[in-house]
Amino acid sequence: MGLKTALTLVTILVTFGLTYYLKQTYRLSKQQMRLFVLLVLFWSIVNIIRAYRKSYALQPLALGGLELGAVAAANIAAAYGLISLLMRFPSFLISDGLKSRKLMFGGVIAILGLSSLWVVISPTYTSLYVSSLAMGLGASMLSLFNVTFSESFDEKQALMSVSILSVAPLMAEFLMSPFQYLTTAEEVKNYPRMWLISVGLSLITFLFLRQIEEPKKIKRTMTSSAFKRVASQRTIWVLSIVGVLVSFARFGLTGSNFITYGQSIGMSPLMVAYVELVYSIFQLAAGVLAGLWFARRIGAKYTLLLGLGLSIVFNIILIYSDSPLMLFLANGLSGFGYGLTYNSLIGLAMQPFGRELREMSMAIFQTFFGLGIFFGDKVYAWMKQLLPPQLSQYQVDQATFRVVLLVTIITALGFWLLAPKDDAIAD
Repeated sequence: MGLKTALTLVTILVTFGLTYYLKQTYRLSKQQMRLFVLLVLFWSIVNIIRAYRKSYALQPLALGGLELGAVAAANIAAAYGLISLLMRFPSFLISDGLKSRKLMFGGVIAILGLSSLWVVISPTYTSLYVSSLAMGLGASMLSLFNVTFSESFDEKQALMSVSILSVAPLMAEFLMSPFQYLTTAEEVKNYPRMWLISVGLSLITFLFLRQIEEPKKIKRTMTSSAFKRVASQRTIWVLSIVGVLVSFARFGLTGSNFITYGQSIGMSPLMVAYVELVYSIFQLAAGVLAGLWFARRIGAKYTLLLGLGLSIVFNIILIYSDSPLMLFLANGLSGFGYGLTYNSLIGLAMQPFGRELREMSMAIFQTFFGLGIFFGDKVYAWMKQLLPPQLSQYQVDQATFRVVLLVTIITALGFWLLAPKDDAIAD
């Protein structure tokens, strides 16, 4: 049995084992388990291609890329955050108006599948840009999944529900890693095959969606009254501002940007394929522990600050070391830090609000979070245009890392001073 086959089989077996463990440990209902599996499949459609969209655009033609240039590649990557910013709040409004989250999920699955098919048939700047937009639209659905899942738990279990559901997208990343390696192991990368796998996953997910009961309640929750009640709380605005800065730092140092940087410093194809998995495993562990252990021991505020502290340590390592092995392993530190930070933020954004207000609170928070995603990718294009043209891409990346470090330090200090203490709001 070859390495590629062994990695694929082990990944699938571990995925099934972890799913069964979660079901038994937390006694999830049939509907909760179906939502969990749906999110694993849904996020797999995005994950198989998300981290490689910038690399595909930037790599030379001789190595399987499109050789579109650094600015074009950064713009393609930033399209993910742009549509995520523009659609996070409207996605809640649309699903609320349609009174159907299932219809929303189905529509986005179709868009993801069709845009991936376009890249397979005609790989150009336009098709790759549209594919990145579709991925961002898919990311906008994660907040709807979070709200849907949390509504099946008691009000005081919001952070725990987030911790459990956070396993799903990370499991998708784990599941897709061997397939990413299969397509990039050779010197000439087979990027179109990744997008073809995304098309196949879209079909599978669409069929599975038909087995899901409509999770949307008949009663509308995205109302002007709900907006006023949520917007009147200082909590949501402090957390939203922190969300912009956290997502900027997260997407500035990880995903497609880190993959591209890793390739530029000589990281092997196996490391590149599994570097996101290292990140995901540690983010997964931190995501579960954030709500089930850390928040109970030190509180959500200090859990979030601990996560930011770990992210700062990783950022410093990234600046002062260009060892592929060191950065491959240190990426786990970044994942653990982000897992603590993100899950604490989501929990804090929903915990003070009753069930009827959670959809609105998440819509506001996720809109700001999408803004940070856009800046995290777009900053590379800005830095390339602002810095002297004689600087290499490596030097531009290093300068960008320093900007992200400064932003993260400011975020930690600001949150420490402004951490919200608002009381819970009843339905």
